[in-house]
Amino acid sequence: MMGTFKESFKAWVMRRNPIFGSQLKRMSFFRILTAALTMYLVIPVYFFLHLVCLILMYNWIVCPLLGVERIKLRNYIIIDRHLIPGLSLTARFHCIYCGYANGICVAMGVLLAQISNVSEASLSPAKRALVAIPYFLASSLSSLGQLLIVIDYNLAISPPLGLHKMSIKEAYAKMDEVDFADTFTIFGTTGQQFIRFEHACALILANALEQVESQWCPIKHLNKNSDAVFPEHHKFFVERCELCELKKVLCADGTVSPRKPLL
Repeated sequence: MMGTFKESFKAWVMRRNPIFGSQLKRMSFFRILTAALTMYLVIPVYFFLHLVCLILMYNWIVCPLLGVERIKLRNYIIIDRHLIPGLSLTARFHCIYCGYANGICVAMGVLLAQISNVSEASLSPAKRALVAIPYFLASSLSSLGQLLIVIDYNLAISPPLGLHKMSIKEAYAKMDEVDFADTFTIFGTTGQQFIRFEHACALILANALEQVESQWCPIKHLNKNSDAVFPEHHKFFVERCELCELKKVLCADGTVSPRKPLL
């Protein structure tokens, strides 16, 4: 009787939410619920990164003082996949969440890359002293916010879902491959350490979001604007007309990412 109920429940879920139903065929409901609830807890942290760090601290204060072009967040935070027919309310919410979180992360990475290219010769000593405090404050708050999300992912999301993690050592190695911030000397060695740590946090967060989105919302955006900037892992995502094929992939592999779940 219990087996029949479980199969009927899974079939009903598959009809209502094909992505969730596909994952339910691979893992228990409790594992999914544990990861989902803790994932929702960090939503306010993304608001903080968006409104306080990116807009207030960086776009309004730090970027103008450093002579760096402000980030146009509308090109990064792209929320449109909830309009795709055939998705349940929870799937639509996850697509909104993924679009928002990934947009913030990608924008942060681009912004830090721009700041890391600022040369010492481009700023006078007076301007350097003026921007130092807001820059170190912005960098500290950004690193803290991203760390909170990464800790949540490493402790409560990755283990039950079997998702891959990136270590701080791997993040620094990735930066070393491209000589990230090697010439960023306007705030001395301390400033270089700050921007490298902040960027390492952004890389680790990007890995976490790639793992989550590739499992729970691996559908390409509707937006075809040439100015839109999407995460690199979106090249593995499917078109909205391929939901049936997506269900087969998720039931078999659990993700569209080349790195398959560990569980």
